[in-house]
Amino acid sequence: MSEMNKNEALLPVENEKEMFEFANADKTLHDTKFETKPISYLHDCLRRFAKNKASVVAGIIILLIVLFAIFEPIVDPKSYVTGSDYVNGYRDSVFANATPYNPLFKGTGFWDGTAVISNMKENTYNIRKLTDLENPNRPYIVELLEVNEEGGIFNKQKNYVVRVDTYAVGNLTEIISTSEYEKLLKYNEAQPDDQKVLKPLVDVNTYLEKARAKLEAEGVDASAISQLIDGTSGMKQYYQDNPSIYFEIYPVKGSNGRYTTTYEAVLDNSGKPINIYMTDENGDYIYAMKQNADYEVRVDYIEYYKFKNGFDPVFLFGCNSQGQDICLRLALGCRFSLLLGIGITIINFIIGLIWGAISGYYGGTADLIMERITDILSNVPSIIIMTIVQIQLNNNLALNQALGAVGCIVVAFLIAFVYNGWVGVSSTTRMQFYRFKGQEYVLASRTLGARDSRLIFKHILPNAAGTLVTSCVLMVPSVIFSESNLSYLGIIDFSTSNIVSLGAMLNDGQGKLSTYPHILLFPAIVISLLMISFNLFGNGLRDAFNTSLRGSED
Repeated sequence: MSEMNKNEALLPVENEKEMFEFANADKTLHDTKFETKPISYLHDCLRRFAKNKASVVAGIIILLIVLFAIFEPIVDPKSYVTGSDYVNGYRDSVFANATPYNPLFKGTGFWDGTAVISNMKENTYNIRKLTDLENPNRPYIVELLEVNEEGGIFNKQKNYVVRVDTYAVGNLTEIISTSEYEKLLKYNEAQPDDQKVLKPLVDVNTYLEKARAKLEAEGVDASAISQLIDGTSGMKQYYQDNPSIYFEIYPVKGSNGRYTTTYEAVLDNSGKPINIYMTDENGDYIYAMKQNADYEVRVDYIEYYKFKNGFDPVFLFGCNSQGQDICLRLALGCRFSLLLGIGITIINFIIGLIWGAISGYYGGTADLIMERITDILSNVPSIIIMTIVQIQLNNNLALNQALGAVGCIVVAFLIAFVYNGWVGVSSTTRMQFYRFKGQEYVLASRTLGARDSRLIFKHILPNAAGTLVTSCVLMVPSVIFSESNLSYLGIIDFSTSNIVSLGAMLNDGQGKLSTYPHILLFPAIVISLLMISFNLFGNGLRDAFNTSLRGSED
């Protein structure tokens, strides 16, 4: 810039007012009203939580599991069965290991109660097909998938790959009371022909004597006959293991010309099986036989099940090895685990919050003494406390009788998980109080005369809520996982009580993974969902309650 320009820049302006103009010279300015409504702290937390999609999905999953645990036992008719058959709750061994069945998928091969058997022998296949003739409306063999041959030229054997209905249990013999027999007769008369409950009794003993005589006539030695008829793999045992067989069977000769313990059906000239039904002097079939004060009957078990219980045998998630409904047990197990986890979490949270608030707020000698106490408690393993408590409860006869089997288990869990379960919450609370109690807004409030209770609950706790809520929520899956581990390992035994545990269900299915994977699959899925969902849900709550993030996403 030249010397003249510099001097000109320093000269005063004569009419400075002409260089400025009012922006709104023709308007009167007033305070403007806020267009948006003020929101509360909780509303803001909810709004930020809703933006976390993973946490929202996790919350929905947790809600669905909770609703399942509450309402499934209410609507499931198997929860209300009574009588001598279900003294300890629903359990029907006839349907042991039945696969999952949803009537909507019937006949599809998926989730329809069927299973694939890949090594069924030819004789077994033929006998099964003939057995199904007695109950054509519910055959055991649903579909023949494949036929394979194995062995040499002279001893070829066929193996059948078939799809079977695990609910087609066939006809079984039952002993029922006189009153129940009279009800069964009336019920049976009202049913159509293809749904009759009663079937003719089978006279196995008479036929076995006939088969014994036939073998003797063929010159078979006595020891071989004894083995073929009465041996561990003999015809008598074969009939006992397959009570649905209603026709004659006979041993098959091997390549050496001797009879083996493999059996085939005896057919008449028309190719039909020769039945061994029990008949009276008039040649009529006998459907019931008096047994002291009871009656022995042979029934189509599916139809008899409907008569006895009033509903169809449908198991959405299948049955375990004892014939218990997995869906019902899963709901009861979720209910127990969630109640236990939430109850213990609330107790630990209250104790830990009070202890940590006092320790962190006042500090000094009180903090030193309280921290040493928590150090001692936290170094004692829970499993030792659990074992000691369980032994003491079992040895104390009076207490055992007063609490019962269920009460003893619940008390053992409460003591084991509460005695030092609050230490983590206490430590977190203490850290948060040390972090916030020296902040300017707390000091200002104290200067204005605020009491300790107001400082704790109004100023410090809201700021520490995010971390505390997260630790509280994450404690629920921790308790559930610990309970599942203890019951899975057998440290806590639920067999003496009616309590259903997710860990005990996992224990039931661990030996069935290769044969009946559904027993283990569904409890494992539920536990996995609970662990993942609670972690995601807790993380979302932590971010939502963190006051330092308020307005950061706007």
